[in-house]
Amino acid sequence: MRSVTIFGNFTILETFLLNYMNIDKGFDDRLEVFYRLNLYIEDNKDVPVNMFQDYYYRNIYDLINDLYEFIQQNNCPSLDEDMSHLQKLKN
Repeated sequence: MRSVTIFGNFTILETFLLNYMNIDKGFDDRLEVFYRLNLYIEDNKDVPVNMFQDYYYRNIYDLINDLYEFIQQNNCPSLDEDMSHLQKLKN
């Protein structure tokens, strides 16, 4: 589920840093676990950079599926390496 509502503060448990993105795993005030995605694409005016700024997901599978769709629609070969790292997290 994309763009879920976070209640209160988001407390980060761990962060996955990749080349063009970071993913924070954490929880809100209701102690529900979420993943937050921040995508950074520099010097590419054809891709909407803020499309994935602070999006929250209930699980890593939804995050990866959403990101995969984004890469396919916007032709972002620079993110292919990051996607292969994410697939390892999924397993």
